Amino acid sequence: MSKITKALPSVADALHTQARAKLKREVAVEMRERWGDPTGARFEEMEAAELEQAAEQALDPLSHVTRRMAPGNGGELIAATREVLGRKAHIVDVVRQRGDMLAASASLERLDLAGEAGALVLGVDAAESIQAQNSLERELAHQMAAAHALAMKMVSAAREELAGYAASGHRYPHRSHEAARMANTAARLMDAYQRGLLTLDRIRNGGRQTVVVQYVAVAEGGQAVVAGAVGRGRQRGGGAK
Repeated sequence: MSKITKALPSVADALHTQARAKLKREVAVEMRERWGDPTGARFEEMEAAELEQAAEQALDPLSHVTRRMAPGNGGELIAATREVLGRKAHIVDVVRQRGDMLAASASLERLDLAGEAGALVLGVDAAESIQAQNSLERELAHQMAAAHALAMKMVSAAREELAGYAASGHRYPHRSHEAARMANTAARLMDAYQRGLLTLDRIRNGGRQTVVVQYVAVAEGGQAVVAGAVGRGRQRGGGAK
């Protein structure tokens, strides 16, 4: 038993051990029902139980840490084992970081990314314009700003290529092809920008639409008028109705 229940080195090994245990239990059924060997079946079942015990111990977080774990930032659950702390300590730091510090770090990283995309000022202005209420809306604003900035640059580049298509009285077909490719890319970026606006509207309004349906029943020989507003009319004789 000691050979089987020794500590398993990783979660993957524990999962493989569970699979081996399941196989042994299937073999035990075969030995008992088809081969008529209850003794051999009992040995297979005993080994399966030992394998399952070892796997359960390896998969139990409390076997690796000294205190009960609790979800951290983003709802993530990290077992701060020696292996994790040695190779991925930065991930543990992010999950365990105080909320306000995490938000400040995320804000700085968002600004860095927007700057690398050439849309820092546009991104911050867009987030301010829509009065972004959380990190997701700020990120969406930055993405829209980056798409807008690149779309405008692609339009400008397409114009330059198109202007050079017939420069000096000669035609350069490859430049018209490049102009078309750039214009197409610009159009796709503009579409992405507009979809971002629709996404923002769905986030805030839940994608709800109000449809007003008017139903008018008219009896045989009758007439009906459907209008937004109907005022009081006058009879032909001049008298008020």
